[in-house]
Amino acid sequence: MSEHKRAIVRGVADTFDQAVAVYFGTGPSDVDEAKRQHDTYVASLRKFGVEVKELPTDNDYPDCCFVEDQVVVCDGKGLLTISGHDTRKGEQDVVKAGLESELELSRMTQPARMDGGDVIKFGDKYLVGISTRTNREAAQQLRDFVTPMGYTVHEIPIPSNALHLKSIASSPAPGLILAPRVYFDENSFPEDAEVIWVPEEEVYGANTIGFDKDILVADGYPNAHKALTDRGFNIHPIEMSQIRAGDGSLTCLSVFY
Repeated sequence: MSEHKRAIVRGVADTFDQAVAVYFGTGPSDVDEAKRQHDTYVASLRKFGVEVKELPTDNDYPDCCFVEDQVVVCDGKGLLTISGHDTRKGEQDVVKAGLESELELSRMTQPARMDGGDVIKFGDKYLVGISTRTNREAAQQLRDFVTPMGYTVHEIPIPSNALHLKSIASSPAPGLILAPRVYFDENSFPEDAEVIWVPEEEVYGANTIGFDKDILVADGYPNAHKALTDRGFNIHPIEMSQIRAGDGSLTCLSVFY
């Protein structure tokens, strides 16, 4: 059964055209369209049976719809991160308020810096990208957090031309990783991972959310889609162009717990 049963999301701010955008484009150009795409995303989660809690947006924080970066969840507990980008630190209060009645929360301490987009839960492991937004001190604090619950942490170096681990990889189903080979080497992923390699030009299509045999994907990445359908998955594409323009992906827009 899918682990994706409950989620928080946060609406797109009116200021989303000012979102930090470096990797996938020059920034969103149509905030209304971004809001429509976000609405479709939320509706898609609900279609797959997810109980979605919508948190209020805040125009003071153009990136606030990317709730994933603010917390890492493990077995009923949440570790609040210290955002890897200073302009985003103020986003966390609303996320904390939305989860504190649901999860036992603790908080990272300096000098740790982490965006949740650098973390993939993979069986009994947490894969952690060491990136421009996530440092090794944060990886160690995550290790201290999950080890008592029976998990280990596997660190993966992220090249400087990528934002997060989840910007260039995801785990659409247990034991499976979807990623473009150009960003990784043979030692990047755990030995027990089956890796589906996608072309470099479809890197954005490597970000997915799995619901058993159904997988939510971004529209427009035919090779990534074919790789999944060839393995018997049902894909459900949605338009993500304006979210992508703000350096966001499918997983960025929710926290499952």
